[in-house]
Amino acid sequence: MSAARWAIAGAIVLLVTDLLLAWVLWNERERALERGQESVTLAAATALRRAESLFELLDRTLSGVSEVVAARASTAPDDLYLHRLLLRRNAITPALVSINLIGADGRLLSTSRTYPAPPIDLSDRDYVKAQIDDWNKGLFLGSPVTSRLSGIQIVPISRRINNDGGRLIGVVSGAIDPHYLHDLVSNGADGLLLGIFRRDGHALACLPHREECPDAPPQVKHMIDSDLEGGAEAEISKVRLLGKGRGISVYLPSRDGQFFVVADLPSKTLLASWHANLPVFLVIALGGNVALMVIGLYAYRQVTRRRQALDELAATNRELEDRVRERTRELHRLAHTDVLTGARNRRAFMDEGEALFALAHRHHRDLAVMVLDVDRFKSINDRYGHAGGDAVLRALATVPDSVLRTSDLFARFGGEEFAIVLPETDCMGAMEVGQRLLAAFRECEVPHDGQVLRFTVSIGLSVIGPADASLEALLQRADLALYRAKESGRDRLEWTPADSGVC
Repeated sequence: MSAARWAIAGAIVLLVTDLLLAWVLWNERERALERGQESVTLAAATALRRAESLFELLDRTLSGVSEVVAARASTAPDDLYLHRLLLRRNAITPALVSINLIGADGRLLSTSRTYPAPPIDLSDRDYVKAQIDDWNKGLFLGSPVTSRLSGIQIVPISRRINNDGGRLIGVVSGAIDPHYLHDLVSNGADGLLLGIFRRDGHALACLPHREECPDAPPQVKHMIDSDLEGGAEAEISKVRLLGKGRGISVYLPSRDGQFFVVADLPSKTLLASWHANLPVFLVIALGGNVALMVIGLYAYRQVTRRRQALDELAATNRELEDRVRERTRELHRLAHTDVLTGARNRRAFMDEGEALFALAHRHHRDLAVMVLDVDRFKSINDRYGHAGGDAVLRALATVPDSVLRTSDLFARFGGEEFAIVLPETDCMGAMEVGQRLLAAFRECEVPHDGQVLRFTVSIGLSVIGPADASLEALLQRADLALYRAKESGRDRLEWTPADSGVC
């Protein structure tokens, strides 16, 4: 073969190998960003859920006081009965510094902190003005202020008190201890920034914790102005809203639109695992290129020698082809295998799962899909560190080997979530497999740092139906069932039938 042909062949092989490596790197990077987006969304949703639960609890407390005062039809100043009522309700609501009764003119009538109540005019406070101005949306969340009663920083809330004729007779307010709001946001991934803000941009709580949280930056206020109605759907941004630089942000408003949660994570954290693996890929690429060039030069020299060297050249060429094939197989394995657990990754699962679904759908055969999620995985990470969490995930990936058939498909979907496809398996058979899996996970022991960790999982199940057009429909129903399993106490299996209306 001429020198020109050898050069062209070598260049093509190098180009194909480098393009394949670049594709694998890019695919791993996109998966790392997807996992980071899920982590940020989960952190924001958790903080929002905790905040809404706290405000609902406090609203019930103020509503109870409001009903008693309205039934009593009296808001006389220094009423000892009302003072004792406020005192009792405050004693069982530790999140509140005080509970106060305010007249229709905005003056303090009674308080749980002291008796008699000091003569304080609160008519200029936003949480009082809103109720006097006929606020009709229930609980009002005020701006953080320094209390005129206690002199400490509080977050006020209020409810309107009407008589039987619907006329305003007073306002009941509560003063939230800001430390309770800070407890709503727990530590997350390194570099995670999270804030709970009022609709006007005033900060209620933040992560990292600090004495005075900064108010919402201009780009967040712009999103608030665009979200006039409020809602419960997350808005994901490819730019950071709280920090500087590149990253991912999530904006999540409350159901009543009075406050919202913003969380963001820098690209450095999102791509930490990807950057850690990058040197390995670069070494493979460099080694492959060098090896290919050396072998190519050697082969060219052999061609120019005498005829008796042709056999040696052929053997070298076969060795080169074997190495290229082996490297291609290894790259294919890396592209379809989860690095941490050794199980199939999401891409491999969807490719093989769609093929199994198409076969079952075409021949009207049974097929079941399971989605598994580790219970309280965040608590495991918080207590034993990410190394403990990784050990649990690796152990989890080995358990199904003792339960599943070789024809079944098992993969890690991402984070602590795994998925299974069971061909030729109806609902009853899948439930039996699910119960055996639950038992096997309960018995699994994970040695870590001188301790033995245990864990449980929740399982969502769905089976193929006539209306199902793709594997995605079964995964959606299995996700719904998994959510019910989590809500019903975890460590259990729930299933969603094919006629549930989810496609």
